[in-house]
Amino acid sequence: MVGLEPYRRSIAPVDCKALPPDMPPPHPPPNAAKETAMKILRSSARKTNRAPASNFTGTVFSDEVVVGVAPSRMRGSVVSFTPGARTAWHSHPVGQTLFCLSGAGRVQREGEQVQEIRPGDTVIIPPDVRHWHGAAPDKLFSHLAMSELNDKGEGTAWFEHVSDQDYNAKPAPVT
Repeated sequence: MVGLEPYRRSIAPVDCKALPPDMPPPHPPPNAAKETAMKILRSSARKTNRAPASNFTGTVFSDEVVVGVAPSRMRGSVVSFTPGARTAWHSHPVGQTLFCLSGAGRVQREGEQVQEIRPGDTVIIPPDVRHWHGAAPDKLFSHLAMSELNDKGEGTAWFEHVSDQDYNAKPAPVT
């Protein structure tokens, strides 16, 4: 590039040996940090679980994707709902994020109108908010559910089942 050549010639590589002893090098040397191997969790090592009737209405399956190991508190599962299936009312101390994968679903925050959710939609549910989610009455639905335990190790708080009246309420128009 025209005009930059004088500046390029004046920039010399840093000689780390020439730095004062109390000054760290500009980049950590290779292998300076404790190395942790990358881990691949093979799908063949995990089984699909049927979700418990105490927390779900209808037939629901769950494939655990990740359970965090300290310091991580992240949990993630792909949850698949048959038509009409849904969670009970519940909340999460650090909130929950749902990424919709396939089908047509429903989600409702307590006190608000039911919302329709479709593949590619992301639902961000704030901490300690009672809500439910599941499939539309006539469609299969799956999502990636992600949440964290709080600093006390507490996770999902489960409440009563969603009534048919609440479930069958007309969803808000998708805008």
